[in-house]
Amino acid sequence: METVLVILLAVMCTALPFAIGQRCGAVRLVSPMHLLSYFCGFGFLLKIVVYSFAPDFAFYQQFDPKPWAVLNGAIYLSLFILLTCVGYVIAFRPVQRAQFEAWIVAAQIARRGWLFVSAFGFALLTFALILRARGVGAFDASFIAGLNSAKQINVNADGVGATLAGIKTFFAVPKFAFVLLLSNGITLRSGRVLAAAGALGGLLVLIALVSGDRFELVELLVFALATYLILGGRIAGKALFVGGVAIAGLVVVSAYMTQLRTADASLLAQIVGSTYFLDVNAAIMVADRVGIGQLLLGESYTWWSFGWVPRAIWTEKPAIDLGVFFKRDIMQIYTGGAFNVTGPGEAFINFGWGGVGVGFVLGWTYRKIEVVLLNPMNVLRYGSFLFYPILFYPFVQATLQSSFSAFVVGAAVQFIILTLMLTLFVTRFAVHMPMGLRTHHAT
Repeated sequence: METVLVILLAVMCTALPFAIGQRCGAVRLVSPMHLLSYFCGFGFLLKIVVYSFAPDFAFYQQFDPKPWAVLNGAIYLSLFILLTCVGYVIAFRPVQRAQFEAWIVAAQIARRGWLFVSAFGFALLTFALILRARGVGAFDASFIAGLNSAKQINVNADGVGATLAGIKTFFAVPKFAFVLLLSNGITLRSGRVLAAAGALGGLLVLIALVSGDRFELVELLVFALATYLILGGRIAGKALFVGGVAIAGLVVVSAYMTQLRTADASLLAQIVGSTYFLDVNAAIMVADRVGIGQLLLGESYTWWSFGWVPRAIWTEKPAIDLGVFFKRDIMQIYTGGAFNVTGPGEAFINFGWGGVGVGFVLGWTYRKIEVVLLNPMNVLRYGSFLFYPILFYPFVQATLQSSFSAFVVGAAVQFIILTLMLTLFVTRFAVHMPMGLRTHHAT
């Protein structure tokens, strides 16, 4: 009976955000509520269904949970998701869709040749810095396998090491170049520009391999889909075929990365047996293990304040990712690495059951940022829609799947880089547009 109840909660938590996104989202299929639905579907619904007939896949089972832990964790996660939806709906105000304005901006993207060259140049420079930091050569037979199996180097006595996140921040250049060229190619219907965007897409797949992060592949898919849909693209015919081929290719690469990391694990096992997406395992574990005396009372949301100092300078710098604290201080496991806590998990570690209120704040924030970025006037004046896939989606992903402070440090640097690129490659202009020329869409 408990399993049926938990599955029903998971179905509700997957369906409700999707329905809200369909009704209120400023962009089809990739609004914050749609993203919440997808993360919940993979992290909550799929996992619970698989665990119902294959319990050995459940990550939380390794840690001897209390008999009521699964139901407690599912209820907490469901309340968090419900309040995220409530916060989004309360912040909802109708906004006109900015397809017309986005087309005008995308058509003005200039210096495409320099953009393409700089994207590859920064990628190669970043590759070289990573190789130097790790002390390996590009032609080392175990190079790719090593990058995927060991995420940290120079691990100290506390199990904390350098992830080279600061260096990897420069991968934002080829990522944003991909979005810029894709949007320009779609607008101009230029096969040459789209081919250049495709080449950068291949580069981003290679970046995912070097980063050892399969979620880079999910990012690439969202970058392309969000850009296409904001510009008014339809999911049908040729677009559906191209999307299907792209997804199939990314699944193959993801499976390859799985084999590099764990030779005897399947891709399904890695998805349902891990703490990826809006993970129910993390909710179960934090609700089961975190005591009142261990609550951080908001402290982890301030750890970004010391994240700016490079570990090369401060070798004993504490981890800003809450996963290390959770694994060592809460779970009492002192091996290297971390347990991903997710956004709901971080809220619980800070405020206990009161952490569901963080869900409300997130939902409200998602809608406000969505409107700022996709408001027609901001799109036309600042090209703000270009930040939606490249910066706003990672924010939603981080606050649902990861931890807040770990995102903030990298995002601030990326924002500066992206703003400079926008200044260099998007022509500045002012358009006074007769209202009769644009199509009004209310959401």
